[in-house]
Amino acid sequence: MPSVTPDNTNARPLLRQLLLVLLPAFLLLAAALLLLTYRSTSTMVDDSIRHQLEEANDRLQILLDSYLSGLDGLLSASAEQSELAQTLSTGNRNAAEDQLQNMLEHRHGEHLDLLMLSRQEKLWVNLNSPLYAMEHRQQQLIAAPPLYHQWTSIELDAPFTRQTALVQRYPVIAPDSGQVTGSLFGGVVLNDNLSLLRQLARGAENFRVQLILHGKPVGPAYLNNNDIAPGVFTQVLASQQPYGQIQGHYFSLQPLRINDEPSELQLLLLTDNTIAQQLQQNYGYHTLLALMLVLLAALLLSLYTLRLISVPLASLTRFAERVSQGKKAAFQPDRIQEFNFLGSSLESMVTILQQNELRLAHLFDAANSATIIVDNDDRIQALNQMATALFERGHGELVGTPLTRYFSPEQLAPLQQAIDKARKGHRVDDVEARLGPLPRQARCQLWTLAPVFTNQVVTAVQLQGQDISRLKQAEESLQLNRLVLANMLEAVMIFDRHQRLVYANPAYTRLTGFMLDNMVGQPPDGALPLQADDQSPWQAVDTHGHWQGELRCRTSDSATLPLWLSIRTLANERGETSHYVAVFSNIPGLRNTTSQDH
Repeated sequence: MPSVTPDNTNARPLLRQLLLVLLPAFLLLAAALLLLTYRSTSTMVDDSIRHQLEEANDRLQILLDSYLSGLDGLLSASAEQSELAQTLSTGNRNAAEDQLQNMLEHRHGEHLDLLMLSRQEKLWVNLNSPLYAMEHRQQQLIAAPPLYHQWTSIELDAPFTRQTALVQRYPVIAPDSGQVTGSLFGGVVLNDNLSLLRQLARGAENFRVQLILHGKPVGPAYLNNNDIAPGVFTQVLASQQPYGQIQGHYFSLQPLRINDEPSELQLLLLTDNTIAQQLQQNYGYHTLLALMLVLLAALLLSLYTLRLISVPLASLTRFAERVSQGKKAAFQPDRIQEFNFLGSSLESMVTILQQNELRLAHLFDAANSATIIVDNDDRIQALNQMATALFERGHGELVGTPLTRYFSPEQLAPLQQAIDKARKGHRVDDVEARLGPLPRQARCQLWTLAPVFTNQVVTAVQLQGQDISRLKQAEESLQLNRLVLANMLEAVMIFDRHQRLVYANPAYTRLTGFMLDNMVGQPPDGALPLQADDQSPWQAVDTHGHWQGELRCRTSDSATLPLWLSIRTLANERGETSHYVAVFSNIPGLRNTTSQDH
């Protein structure tokens, strides 16, 4: 009977031949995999760092826009205040300094390095930071000012070094005449503006952040490590390339956008070489480790994994697919506890997400302001109940339809430009528009627009509007009251609770000849010199709250004017006297007499 021996000599040469063939093939395959891993790792490192530089540059641009937008809002709101225009008109320099000082104490005012007020094209009030000695260049700024409502880059010759500043100018307009009474200047100095640098460098880890103008650095650099040699910084500036790598350091040199346009001011982002080294090591180690683990798992656990995991994995996959499709689903437990735990956790997460979605939908629908979300094709994606009232249609009819179908181009004109700006990643506030079924029925709203990001890409714009129709009606009523007072034949004078003149209409100047600018702050006897026989009528007003009668007053040319005068006190909500109102007119039939007639 033949026997089977464990030593098979015929098998040895075959195994040896297989080893001689497979071992070099395996080594060649391993070398090819290593080379492919190295090249793919280098490409991924370059792409990753370039992407990080682009993200950091975009983030810093948004931070700069937000920084300048805050200063814009502060300067424009201050320039539009009627108190500042009145201060310029009256020449009250102390009051103007107080108003500018209040601006500096504002939330964004602390960032202002330059703050000036010009009157009649001459420097009138100067609250510039004492850190910058630029007194000899202030009048030059006034004589050759930047454009209104535009940030302008200006180089100033300071005594010791050249200063680079961003300056904004706003006109100060008198509300009554509509004339420009002066200009408000505000700006920041870039050379050592640490607050601006900290704002731009917020969240820029492992980067050197530097402002560049005409190939030279402007001000200090934000540097959170000391691994970048000065020679690397010099080579980067000499290269004049937008992106690149020098001695293991990656850099990006891009122009900053000011006034939504590229400026001469550039932003340099420079990394230290540790980022590249770490990423290369991590990618290399992780790739080799993953390759080894995949091969080992494929050899040892492939069959076991397929047989043991395929069934519960398919069940879990079907559950996830039904959830992703918005269908009702329930996880079916299996014998593998890990999958049961994963399925139960996923089911709990779905329940929580659905509850949160319902809460968010309720909050969105119950908001007091009208909210509309439009995609990049101006189609309505979502809107709440306050917004549907603007359309006079049902919610289901509106979703998916273009916004331009329901409103005229004139109604959408203020919003269209703001929508385009929001799609660039900017938040836009205080956009006034009238949306409604008909122009005569449309109510006025104040809209705020914000971009909606998906994977750092703007995919929609959210419009949120508050109804300000009553406020507009109040403004129109106030303008009407001013118009009535300005065109009254009777003279109207208003005194504060200290009996100091604060207002008089044009009829006051026409009847008495006194100019309001010269009489503001005067007591009653100075603003309206009366010839009373016994008790002053103002004493009677303090006693009884009102007085009226016939009197004579002296005009600016020393003539005597017979008039009928009525005086009444005005009280606040606490019953205290807050103002005095005097109304008078010339008595017809009585001639005016000069001081020589008496």
